[in-house]
Amino acid sequence: MIQASVVADARSVHAPGVVLVEDGRVLASGAPEVVGTPGPDVVVDSHPGHLVAPPMVNAHVHLDLSDLPPLPEAGDFDGWIGAIIRHRRAQQAPGAVEAAVEQGVAASLRGGCPFVGDVCGSIRAYRALAASVLGGVGFVEVLGHGSRIDAARALVDAIGELAPSRHGLVPGCSPHAPYSTAVGVYTAAQASGLPVSTHLAESQEELAWCRDGGGPFGTRLAAMGYAPEEVPPPGAHPLEAYLPRLEPSPRTVVAHANYCEPRHLEALAEHGATVVYCPRAYRYFGHPQDGATAHPWAAMLRAGVPVALGTDGRPCLPASGPAANRLSIADEVLLLQEDGATLEQWLPMATVHGAAALGVPLEQVLIEPGVTTGLIALPLESSNPVRIRPGHDVLTLLGPGA
Repeated sequence: MIQASVVADARSVHAPGVVLVEDGRVLASGAPEVVGTPGPDVVVDSHPGHLVAPPMVNAHVHLDLSDLPPLPEAGDFDGWIGAIIRHRRAQQAPGAVEAAVEQGVAASLRGGCPFVGDVCGSIRAYRALAASVLGGVGFVEVLGHGSRIDAARALVDAIGELAPSRHGLVPGCSPHAPYSTAVGVYTAAQASGLPVSTHLAESQEELAWCRDGGGPFGTRLAAMGYAPEEVPPPGAHPLEAYLPRLEPSPRTVVAHANYCEPRHLEALAEHGATVVYCPRAYRYFGHPQDGATAHPWAAMLRAGVPVALGTDGRPCLPASGPAANRLSIADEVLLLQEDGATLEQWLPMATVHGAAALGVPLEQVLIEPGVTTGLIALPLESSNPVRIRPGHDVLTLLGPGA
């Protein structure tokens, strides 16, 4: 039996709470008076001052960047992209991508996240991820304009031939972003029937390119050899130009939506797509910029938009401290708490919203009888017993990494 100050999932909160476990399987959970007191033969694992919760879902991450330390380009999105492009070229060496993914998998397990929505920079990265114990979706990144569209479409077809893993990971397709990916590639991704994830409304640079093709992304595309007619901007906000092209479904993942205006909330709710918010990456890149309002994650929830949480990737993490060597949604929650998020708000964002987006059975991220996926324990603040405490370890009590 596991005892804790709080036992909670997206559907219930018990303070104090207990979980009855036998042979790695949950038998019952809830308030002590409901589950019952342990008998003399029951081993009790007590965690006072802790929250016991289900494993978490990292709905947007780049595991093949896990061999990179935090990059110095914080706040410079175009500079950051340049650094990532150079790194991916260096990763062409045999075994380099695979080693980076292996590091990312270990960091995810240390962070209590056995489920991921990983944006794989290559089919090699997907295959390395599929060899691990993580479940979820490996979204293979696809991009290209103009003369490179045919190669991008061929890659979409190749992704459709990839095999799921025995741990429940399935292949998906990630048209990267409007400035890097032609509308025809978005169409091919959507027609493939694969799960789809894309970056939309992530940065002011993206908004500038979508308006008129200008800004640093216009300059970068020209340097890559694209003629202006090969990369026509949509002339509209990316959510207005690209969301209607994506299938209306919670399985359609919109990463970031950092620059979502009030008029977009109803459209997102009607569409049904899942938005993934990455609080630390948001701060790393210095958002909001140019007088914009802060990320509207709370307004999205009120409007009925499912919002999940992601870590983005290792280059956005701190250089030291407990969060430096793991990819953990619990560390994202610490920032959400600073913005006023309650336990009842962030637990669905950390678990069931991401699970629904990635096709992970919801019972795997709830504390229900029969569940074997896992349980984690997070230390709570002594002055506020429903807030997790900074500087903590994530204790894996049951499941992968235990």
